Amino acid sequence: MKNALKKIGFSIFGLLQGTLGSYLALLGVAFAFPESTPGSKDYEEDMFFVPLGYIIMFIWLVVMVTAFLFLRKDKANLLSFLIVWIVGIGGCLVFTFIIY
Repeated sequence: MKNALKKIGFSIFGLLQGTLGSYLALLGVAFAFPESTPGSKDYEEDMFFVPLGYIIMFIWLVVMVTAFLFLRKDKANLLSFLIVWIVGIGGCLVFTFIIY
């Protein structure tokens, strides 16, 4: 019973990390690499958010590395995390690029 609850918890975490985590990572990339050029009127405002973008991407990376370090000992838990993480990434991409 305890093992089943652990797998369900890892699956929920994988789904949240796949959807919300990937969305925040995309947001971090958009903040870190703005498309404005020097001299444009939005350049100063866009450059203000560049450090925030790097911080968001760093937090996403730390969460993912920590998850893999915790899950590397048990292959079943890692697999249950990865499958729903990939599904979550698919949902994030569909929401970001098709629906929105």
